[in-house]
Amino acid sequence: MIVSFIPILAVDVLGSVAMVVIAFLALYKAKILRGMDQDNVVFLYLLWISMGFTIFALSRSFGHILKQFLVLTSNSDAWHAISSYSGSVNTGTFMLVGLITLFFNQTWNINEKIFSSRKKLENTHIKLMDLNQTLEQKVIERTERLTSSEHKCRRIFEQSLDTIIVTDYEFKVMEINPAGIALTGYPRDEMIIKKMIIGSFFADPSEWERITNKIGLKEYILNEEAEFLRPDNESLMVLITGVVDYGAFGCTKSYHFIIKNVSEKKQMERQIAQADKLAALGELSAGVAHEINNPLGIILGYTQLLLKLEPEHKDDLKIIEKHVQNCKIVVSDLLSFSRKGSPEMRIVDINKVVDGVIKFLSNHTNFKNIEMTLNPYTGDRLNIRGNEQELAQVIVNLVINACHAVEGKGKIDITTHKTEQNKILIMVKDNGKGVEKKNLSRIFDPFFTTKPVGQGTGLGLSVGYGIIKRHHGDIRVESSEEKGTVFTISLPGDRKEH
Repeated sequence: MIVSFIPILAVDVLGSVAMVVIAFLALYKAKILRGMDQDNVVFLYLLWISMGFTIFALSRSFGHILKQFLVLTSNSDAWHAISSYSGSVNTGTFMLVGLITLFFNQTWNINEKIFSSRKKLENTHIKLMDLNQTLEQKVIERTERLTSSEHKCRRIFEQSLDTIIVTDYEFKVMEINPAGIALTGYPRDEMIIKKMIIGSFFADPSEWERITNKIGLKEYILNEEAEFLRPDNESLMVLITGVVDYGAFGCTKSYHFIIKNVSEKKQMERQIAQADKLAALGELSAGVAHEINNPLGIILGYTQLLLKLEPEHKDDLKIIEKHVQNCKIVVSDLLSFSRKGSPEMRIVDINKVVDGVIKFLSNHTNFKNIEMTLNPYTGDRLNIRGNEQELAQVIVNLVINACHAVEGKGKIDITTHKTEQNKILIMVKDNGKGVEKKNLSRIFDPFFTTKPVGQGTGLGLSVGYGIIKRHHGDIRVESSEEKGTVFTISLPGDRKEH
């Protein structure tokens, strides 16, 4: 009986040992897998169930070996006493394995949801990354476009030939382009740091007041004409266009102005009007002069005859003769004014003409107390094609006018110059009382004079203007009260020199 039981005993004992070994190997392998991936729930389940089976294997193997040992040692009663405890342990461990399996099912479901959510999160993350890259690209593109737009606007602002000024709500200068700096004559830092008001540029404060009232009412102005006064007292005629800018939300309003310099245009318009006026008056003067000249010649002839025949009326006849002579001078000036020009045009050296005028007038009694200075051009000869007598007449008239301006005591400077554009300049400058601003626009009008009665006919400058125009030149005047006057004649140089 014992011999036949040995194989069963051996199988039972060896099987129990083998079950324990296998259980520990399985537990060891599960721990390795768990260490490889801590987040893997399957590996966690394998670890837990391996631990359960290991406990079960130890309990069952220990019970079987203990049972065989007690049976072989004839202690079956002891085994019957403890067998119920061994079975309880086996049952408990088996239930533990079952519970682990049941718990794993819930854990697996949760893990599936976690993996699903994780997948969605990964997909969402990928989409967010794509959106972020797209957004970054759009931001870069938008920034590049804004930078390009700002650069274009800055170039337009900086390179505009018209003045552009941006002011705050109090019309204080915040920004001005280079053209505006050149126009106003003030340094940029002075205008911006000192917060100059744009009204400071106006020659007449009432004009600025009128413009502010208009822009306050309509919120814009269009081509308003005004006069600017530079720091060097040079006046400019300008056209102003302006508009209010309320800016973005929360920003204070500002004003944008575009200012055009129209001084040259106004001067050209005045010259054209002057030329038309002189042309019409010239034709009228020619007819009047011829009609008056013949009767004056008859009156003068009979007066001089009566002086010989009736010496007792000498005083009365002398008065008649004097006034007839004055009338003939006026008629002569009228004829000079209306004359279309002499055909005798030849090469004339301006320095030679001016020098001859100075020598001629320096011997006159009216110039004894006047300091006349000649500053001739020392480069090439100042040759032009023109009539020497007519040009000398113009210069003589300008110097005599300067003599009257200094009231017989002062300085007169005559300067000749040649520009790079082959223009010959003759400048007559005095330090006299100057010409009032209101009279500057009329100074070349026929019969206009500021001299006392009897000292001038008002035709000298008109005649001179006509002569210079016939020579394809120009004559300008600049004057400041109590500081003097400068007349500048510009004539084209002779092209044969080039």
